[in-house]
This record gives sequence, C-alpha cells and structure tokens, in this order.
Amino acid sequence: MPRSKRVKPSKAGIMEARRLEYFAAAHIRHAGNKPEWYGKPFFLEDFQRTYIWTPIFGTGRMAKRIDGTEYFRRRYRSALVCMPRDFGKTELVCAMLLAEANMHPVHEGQYGIIAYDEDQAKKILRTLGAMIGQDPDMKALWDVGKSEIVNRETAAVIKVFPYSPGAVQSWHFNMLIADELHVWRDDRVWAAIVSGMAEVENSLLVAITTAGEERSGLLWDLLNGSEELACVFDDPTAYCWWLCAPDAADVDDERAWRKLMLPSWVTMEGYRASRRKMSRRDFERYKLNRWPQERQAAALLRPGDIRRCQRRETAFDFSRPFALAIDGAVNGDAFAIVAHQRDEEGFDQFRDWTYEEPPEDPGYYQITQIGQLVAGICQKYRCPVGIDPARLLLWANELADTYGCEIYEVRQKNEIMCPATSLLENSVRSGRAALGGLDVLARHMGNCLKVEREPFGYRMGSARHGQGSARIDAAVAAAMAMWMTETMPPPARSFAETGGVWTVTL
Repeated sequence: MPRSKRVKPSKAGIMEARRLEYFAAAHIRHAGNKPEWYGKPFFLEDFQRTYIWTPIFGTGRMAKRIDGTEYFRRRYRSALVCMPRDFGKTELVCAMLLAEANMHPVHEGQYGIIAYDEDQAKKILRTLGAMIGQDPDMKALWDVGKSEIVNRETAAVIKVFPYSPGAVQSWHFNMLIADELHVWRDDRVWAAIVSGMAEVENSLLVAITTAGEERSGLLWDLLNGSEELACVFDDPTAYCWWLCAPDAADVDDERAWRKLMLPSWVTMEGYRASRRKMSRRDFERYKLNRWPQERQAAALLRPGDIRRCQRRETAFDFSRPFALAIDGAVNGDAFAIVAHQRDEEGFDQFRDWTYEEPPEDPGYYQITQIGQLVAGICQKYRCPVGIDPARLLLWANELADTYGCEIYEVRQKNEIMCPATSLLENSVRSGRAALGGLDVLARHMGNCLKVEREPFGYRMGSARHGQGSARIDAAVAAAMAMWMTETMPPPARSFAETGGVWTVTL
C-alpha cells in the first residue's frame, strides 16, 4: 500500500477536514446507477477519511492574506489516488469538488474535469449534476447545464474539458479532477494543467485512477520518476495513496485480496465472482490494482516480414475494382480509411488515408470533411464501403442516403475479425502485401498483437487500445477491406465492358 510519508494533520487541519466532511454529509447524496445507494447521504467510509479526505484537505497550516484575513493553506497542491475498480472513485472526487467549491467560494472560480475520453468526463459532470439536484440549497445556487455548471452568485464554473493541452492552456483552476490517469499517454496535458494552477491560491489537482496495462506512461512516471517528471513521493507538495496488492503476492491468493477490502460494499464473494469471470491479467489490473506482470501477447506480424513487404513497390490501380474499409470514431485516437485490391499476379495492393491525431481545436475529427473524401472516392470509382454500424451508424446512413455510397456492413466481431486477421497475416508473412511507401499502414501493422478469441481463433489487438504509439486502426481497416474482397460477390460487368454483347447462361 504505497503512500506519501505520513504527516500528522494539525488541529486546524483536522477542523478544516471535518468542516468539508460535514458539508458532504449534510448536502451531498449518492448518485449513479446503484439503487441501493442512490439518494442516501454521502457519509465517508473510514478508509476514505483516513487515507484520502483528511490528508488532502487537512494537511497544512493557517495563513494570512495581504488584507489580513486568515485561511487554511493546504500543504498538498496535487493528490494522486489509486484504487481498484468499483471502489467509488467517481462519487468521492465529485464530493470533494463540491465540498471545496461550496465551502471555499471564489468569485469566477474555475473548476474542471478532464478525462481521456470525453464521454467519461461528461459522466462525471452528470454525477455532479445529480448530486446538486438532490439538495435544495445547492440546487438554488448552481445552474446545471449540459457542458458546464455555473454558480449563480459567484459566476464560478465547473466544466468538462477534452484531453488536449490547448483546451486547458488559458485556464487557471482552483480545483481540477484528472480521471483515469493510466490512459494519459504523455505529460503534455499534465504540464499545461500544473503550470496554469501554479499561481492560484490553494489550488488543488486530484488525479483518480486504477493501474495501467503497461509499466510505462504518465502514471508510471509519476509513481517512479523519469527524466521529465519527478516522482510523486519526492514532491513535498504532492500526496499519493495507492491501494494495491504487492507484486510478490500471487493473483489467486485470497489473503492478498482480503487486505484490499476496505469499502463496506466490497466482499470476498464479490472478488471470487470477479475472478471466475475475468482473465488473470484483467483481474490483476482491475481488482488487485497493480500493473499486470505477465508478458504481453505476442506480436501478430514479424518486423522482418513487414520490412520485406515495404520493399515491394505499391501499384494500386484505381481503374480496377477495389474495396474501401473504415475504422475509427469521431473522437478516437486515429481514423483510418484503407482501400484493397488483389492484382493480376495475386499481390495485395493497398491505399490508405489515415488521420492519427484530431486537431486541438475542436479536439475531434471533422467527420463531415472525411465523409466528403469517402463520398468523392465512391462516386468516382463506384467502390463499396465497409463500416461497422455499431461505431459509425449515422455516418454510414448519411453516406448512403446523401451520396449514394454502397455500404457493406463489416461488424468488428470475432467471427469476422478473426478470419480477416488471418487474411492480413498470411499476406504479409508470404510477402504478397505491397507496402512500399505506406509507412503509416506498415507501422500500424507492426503494432498489432495476436489476441486469442476461442472458438474463432485469434484477432489483432493493441497493447494500449489504439492510443499513443500502439495505434492499429489502419491495420484493422486493411483487414476489413481484405475480408470484403474475399466475401463480396464480384462486380457486375457493364454493357460497355462486354463489347456490346450480353452473355446469357442457360
């Protein structure tokens, strides 16, 4: 259970923490989707009070401002709280933010929520809105909107932000919640936040997370130090509490599980049920809250095979039939469009249009512009477009209805993606894939891992779910396009292509 060196709170600090805790108990009620908790007063659990609330809010001393007024100056300007899944992280940080914003009102104060995924950030905002809506006093004071919450008296604002340095560059937060730090791929956003809060009196940055998939990235560097970042345990203005099983403990050792069961709602039977349903690796990460120690899955493609294919010159011929496939999402980490055709000699030819980073402003892909690119290709060459409707349903409908594109449903389920993966793997390993000049596609292929999916075989996967340097979107789109080539009926020949003669088979 790694944690910052214990500093005994002063008498003033204990009183400060209790004042904020009293506000939470009196005005905040549970939100979320658990009916057994919803609407009940928010009372801190012992572990929350001992390891999180009191150290963060109650460590410091009384100080005076220039005008002579006294206030409690916190020692910790940032806090890193790491707990297993289902330990109430979201509601806890929401209660902390509301207690701080209401008990220490600041005229035009700035309060933020940043999550790597915008949907998760908005989920936290909805939790805050539900908590405010259940209390008459807070409901009268705060105006809850879809993207922000505004204080009617002080004009203070609580707002969600996308994961982008530009989005937070001009903000100077009084308090900010950084959610699930394990997916933050570098320190750019973190640096922008810290620099903006440096001169704000008593500002507080609270990061809440579970363990990551790999022992690398921003979270790992904060806990262990790097050339760019100081270790959180060496920073006197930072507090850290990490609840996890020690590396030496076996994943299936129930004695190690029992030491993690600090919340009243967490039980041994619940842990046993999770272990039956979860893989060893996922259980280790989500329930024991430590980085998985077993090795990552093997690479799908050998680097030497990919380099050999890169030496084969690409000869994609737009005058011949081809299939177009798309993998991506509006605010995803990459958006890939890949065309595939098999030439007369049996070699696989590709052409790709891959976007690896959405623009900082507005922070998501310009889906209309990308749609116009796809529509232009389809209208000019009359090629079918493969899309997973579960990801891009509305976009697929627009391409079909507005532009007349032929949409081919390619669901990214195991029964499709496993054979599609085999098609791509066999092409690269046999040297039949022409990748000359297609550096992005080749790089995405090199990032692919082999993930077992019984009884269908295996499919391509990513160590970081497509984030950072482990993007595989172009490779996924290429496999989808190859699957279309194999499974779609051959295109009908036009009257002109037959030389003006129809062939009728009796």
